[in-house]
Amino acid sequence: MQQSKHFLSAVLTMVATSVVVSGCASGSLASEGAEQGGKSGALGGAVAGAVGSLIWGGGFVENVVAGTVVGAASGAAMGGAAGASEDKKIAEQREMSERDAALQQKLGPDNFEAAKQLALCKHKTAIGKAKTAYGRAQDNDRKRYALMIEAIANKELGNSSAQQQLYPMLLPLYGEGGTTERIEQDVEKGESLIQQARTENGQSATCE
Repeated sequence: MQQSKHFLSAVLTMVATSVVVSGCASGSLASEGAEQGGKSGALGGAVAGAVGSLIWGGGFVENVVAGTVVGAASGAAMGGAAGASEDKKIAEQREMSERDAALQQKLGPDNFEAAKQLALCKHKTAIGKAKTAYGRAQDNDRKRYALMIEAIANKELGNSSAQQQLYPMLLPLYGEGGTTERIEQDVEKGESLIQQARTENGQSATCE
């Protein structure tokens, strides 16, 4: 009887060890999720910060860059958990990096999500999220951020008409010294920064 108990205990230990190892093995759902989570997490935060620099200045980007390593490690862990469980709800509830949490607090959840979708070349989704963000924003900086995301997304889509229709809404948010030419320059700069962020994170700059 005692031998049977020892044998059963040994078998259970082997099974448990096998499950833990296989859960993070190379090529497993956890491993693939970890890799994908790290890439998308780092890219989303980088793009959110890049667009933010158009409003809050270059120091905004520097703060984001300082947290890039933390964001990538956190994204990998979050993606691994999602891949292992195959549960989208767990993926949505994953722990955010300190950088992303700070960005979300600064930009608002809707703006942050819009930036992430634009980073992943999901332009129509980004535009929808940006419209929601604009409608919910309580301050001019967040409204300006939402409109800038929408304008850049339309520019990448080649929809110049929709892009330029946003300029009259953006103009009063710039305050003194705001001009259509400056808005146009910011949109072009924002597109360039976003494409640079994609390249630096191993993605196609132009979503091809």
